[in-house]
Amino acid sequence: MENTDIVTERTDRPSSQRKIAKILAAARTEFFANGFAGASIEAIAALAEVSKVTIYSWFKTKENLFVEVVKSECRHMSESLVGENLKTRSIRDTLIFAAEHMLGVLMDEEKVRFDRVLAAEVTRDPKVGEYFLDNGPRALLHNLVNLLKISQEKGEIQSTDLVSSAEMFVSLVMGRIDLFLRYGEKIKMTTPQKRERAKHAVDAWMLIHRK
Repeated sequence: MENTDIVTERTDRPSSQRKIAKILAAARTEFFANGFAGASIEAIAALAEVSKVTIYSWFKTKENLFVEVVKSECRHMSESLVGENLKTRSIRDTLIFAAEHMLGVLMDEEKVRFDRVLAAEVTRDPKVGEYFLDNGPRALLHNLVNLLKISQEKGEIQSTDLVSSAEMFVSLVMGRIDLFLRYGEKIKMTTPQKRERAKHAVDAWMLIHRK
């Protein structure tokens, strides 16, 4: 698949940026409602009020457009995992902040529906799962590993395997919530409850990794 970090030299123009934003918003609606296979460029173009030619001129394929939607969804979460945050926050506070965002995304009803549709599609078309994993969870894990590496170099934490440490953090935050949500259980948390869960998860993680 082609590199899609967004396609063409015209995207620095405000009019182009607005069109791309509309296309991505429409694509998000279509993919989240109908999954990858059920979504169509025709429907996305109609919703964004642009032509199919315009979409293809920037994104080339439906796969590329799907990847950009996944990247966009993960961008906000990634902002909580950049090393720059360690200049103003401790590693504990940075991880609590990231954990709260993670829980918010995890329990978003629209995201839960999308996960269910996507999981059903992967059996028929495994490459859809790869598109999602490479540009979503794997990208976020990579950012988390980089964050932990910076913290380790600062002497805040210790780890002999940063990838395993990052995966442990995610598991402590999520627990089995995603499993229950995927199979229809209704789970709601208030903002204070999310923060409390995030603190408990991070403090458990810090007990193992604090230097």
